[in-house]
Amino acid sequence: MNSFRECITLQFGNYSNFIGTHFWNLQEASFSYDENIPKPLEVCHDVLYREGSNLMGEVTFTPRLLCVDLMNSFYQLPKVHKGLYEPDNNELQDNEECSSNKIETIQEEKIVPNEFLLDLAEEEKCLKDGDNKEISVSEKVYDLDETVKLWSDYLKARFHPRTITTVSEYKHNDPNRTFDNFAQGTALWDSYEMKETWVDNLRLYAEECDYLQGFHVMMDSLNGFGGLSCKALEYLKDDYSNKAVIAMPVMSVNQICEEKNIDLYAVNTALLFSSLFEHSNIFIPLTTSYGGWTKSLSNLSLEHISYKSHLDYNTSAILASAVDTFSLGYRRRSQCKSMNDICTKLTPIGRKAVSASVQMPLGFHFKSNLMDYLENAKLPLWQPISPKCTTDLSVAQLIVLRGLNEKKLYASNLIKDSKNASHHCSSTNEMLKLFLTYCDQVRATEVLGFESPLETIAPFPNIFSQYINQDGFLTDTTRPSTSVVAKSTVISGLHNSNSMGNMIVELKKDSDKVKGSKLSQMFDSSIDLVDFNECLENLLVLSDNYSTNDCL
Repeated sequence: MNSFRECITLQFGNYSNFIGTHFWNLQEASFSYDENIPKPLEVCHDVLYREGSNLMGEVTFTPRLLCVDLMNSFYQLPKVHKGLYEPDNNELQDNEECSSNKIETIQEEKIVPNEFLLDLAEEEKCLKDGDNKEISVSEKVYDLDETVKLWSDYLKARFHPRTITTVSEYKHNDPNRTFDNFAQGTALWDSYEMKETWVDNLRLYAEECDYLQGFHVMMDSLNGFGGLSCKALEYLKDDYSNKAVIAMPVMSVNQICEEKNIDLYAVNTALLFSSLFEHSNIFIPLTTSYGGWTKSLSNLSLEHISYKSHLDYNTSAILASAVDTFSLGYRRRSQCKSMNDICTKLTPIGRKAVSASVQMPLGFHFKSNLMDYLENAKLPLWQPISPKCTTDLSVAQLIVLRGLNEKKLYASNLIKDSKNASHHCSSTNEMLKLFLTYCDQVRATEVLGFESPLETIAPFPNIFSQYINQDGFLTDTTRPSTSVVAKSTVISGLHNSNSMGNMIVELKKDSDKVKGSKLSQMFDSSIDLVDFNECLENLLVLSDNYSTNDCL
């Protein structure tokens, strides 16, 4: 039996898949193929990945993932971005020439792959053919901001054939038939693609696991995918009731159309959060916009990051970096915690809604050390990436610091003082926890430290300050324009903050504006008023759980 505990990842919706694409690219960037590394990797990739074999008998290592999206939201996959399990093109050509049956084909509009995908295809061809031609996608600087339109435009990871489920009833960005309300999603659950294909694929993944511990579930919150994911969560509750469910509703500012009824986004989110309260162990709303389900001019601000808040390609990279970091606790190779343990510690007395935070890079000078950095750091050390909330007044939190080793703890010439506790810390997590004990009034704080940095090679967007060097540290001179930031320090956390109660109250208040007739019109009478009122009552109960600090 395996010593690791597997997790299945589920992604519902376009923005979830934007984040997921970066997340899986980050995983593969951290793989090591060097058999002579001095010590084992800190992260156990078997938690999220599965080993298999393709038709050619080659061993494959692919994410244990199911993702759902609309038609026309991943053009490149069948053409440039062929999967590991497809036969060689030459074999296909030979088969077609040998076939006596003539098949009439209808060609779709040709999609021109971007520079990154062209280089990726060329690099793989050279590797397969044994060509010594030097093409290193990971070391090249790309500007993909204007060319990335879909999440498949920068997908480097390879998926299993059962990974993607296409919603054939709706098309991506179709103005004539939008998929923008919760009820449309719940109705889709009864389709063949979901009720049969998706469920069967999930069961196959689960049966492969020796010890399935739970599910990562990421879903778009503002559109119909909220409703579809809720039905999927109900299914998980019925068939996998003893497994942990960590849900991450995500919100993109690009999914809010001001020409539509703006209350729709609040109602979609309220219906989703109410369901997550019942069907998940913990849920973590994620966005780079303070407004979440409302248009806002206030966006996440990180000192050494310059990103374009209107580009999903940019914002999803930041959120994926946070998810990759705060989930390390139950993906580590040694002293690994279970998903259930983390959920239990972070959600006392029904406080299932938890906020997330991130800071990347830390603004850590390459000649500096952690002790000096903390003594001069601006507080808070992180910024919230959950809507309409802060990380203050938390009753429990998990903080993960990555990208620093023990050599970065102190200055080399430090004269240790026996009375100074910080001079006797032996690890980065020990020193950070000591620091937080003095400046952060949180009753239960767990701090984890990892030497492994975030691997930010292409196709991660070029969002770092020019004063951040290749290794993710602050310098006094600008980085050459031909040099990519390949690694980054990151601090990310999960916080059970009292302000989450305020967020839920605001969501309920925005949803309360929708009365009976308006609700029927909004959802074409498919959402019952009694069910909607029950949803609002659930939000009220959830918000009440945050009205007291006496929960630990």
